[in-house]
Amino acid sequence: MKSPENVLLIIRRSLGDVLALSPVIDILARRFPNVSIDLLVNEDTVAAAKLLNNINAIIPFDDKLSAKTSLGAMAMQVKIIRKVFRKYDLAISFTSNERSNIFAYLAGRTSVGARELSFSKNWWHRMLLDTGYHNDRKRHILENNTQALRSLGIAVDRVILSARYSDEAKKNVQQILKEMAIERFIIFHPAGKFLCRLYPEKPRNTLLQLLDSLNIPIIVTGGKSTVDQQVAAEIPELKNVHSLIGRISLEECAALTDMSLAFVGVDTFNCHLAAAFNKPIFVIFGPNNPEVWSPWSNALQRAGQRTAPVQAYGDITVFQSSLKCVPCGHSARCGEQDRLSACMADIEPHTVFNEVKKLVLKISAGKS
Repeated sequence: MKSPENVLLIIRRSLGDVLALSPVIDILARRFPNVSIDLLVNEDTVAAAKLLNNINAIIPFDDKLSAKTSLGAMAMQVKIIRKVFRKYDLAISFTSNERSNIFAYLAGRTSVGARELSFSKNWWHRMLLDTGYHNDRKRHILENNTQALRSLGIAVDRVILSARYSDEAKKNVQQILKEMAIERFIIFHPAGKFLCRLYPEKPRNTLLQLLDSLNIPIIVTGGKSTVDQQVAAEIPELKNVHSLIGRISLEECAALTDMSLAFVGVDTFNCHLAAAFNKPIFVIFGPNNPEVWSPWSNALQRAGQRTAPVQAYGDITVFQSSLKCVPCGHSARCGEQDRLSACMADIEPHTVFNEVKKLVLKISAGKS
């Protein structure tokens, strides 16, 4: 295709979905060195968008404003349309809904959108777009995203998940670690946005006690949500366990992750952040399908490819329950996302610990 001077990428989903655009941005920036890339994202994911390399501008879609009144929603959408209308050589929607695809049509002289297989589901707005790609729910999210580029004839030679942070964030984290007298440490992130991804208190605290026995600092991370605050209140007092829950920004969490020895935690944005910094990862999976959402290995150019109690590829180890309903994608007997998942409670903390212990012993052997 003709070299675009400016590109708009539209992703109106979660933090992890925004981070998952980094390979697309990397490919576009290498293929078209002078391109300017903007993002249209939800307001609550702007912090994740700021972690991406090679971004010119971030346009927030304020859902809070649109939720107040229908007039407010219309005013916000008109404002965004005026900001992006025919301003881009290329616009790509990575969310297969009507609004995102319409924004791609209005913004780009060439427009691309994610499509469902069923023509009847989105026939009218997919006809507006110049081309599209199938958002395969059994294909890894990074491979789905790069499929948009393939639909344009852009070669995908490598898929690299990456992230960045500022010098200021790095200095802030270094100061925090200095005050805690910590140099080498492992991150433990036990909760996601929803209760269905929370590693329950009993196995969580057992795992913390086991990790404490390794005599290496364990830094527990989390945000300011109700779930995170619940976890913070339940952390046992242990010599080597330190909590930074609710104390650092997302950008500082990125810096902390980059400085860590490894990541231990649940299937959420933070495990993908660890993958972006090529860290050893031990991830506890619940309802989600690992073929789609397991951490990406930049070294091996792949993610998890099956459902299994324990699977390892490169420096990444994925733990899952052996319950027959796994993975259900939140839709099975456990109910919706705001309930604890039986498959999370079913994962034995000793199994996770034994794999982490191997890494620590390897690091200790290399240090001696």
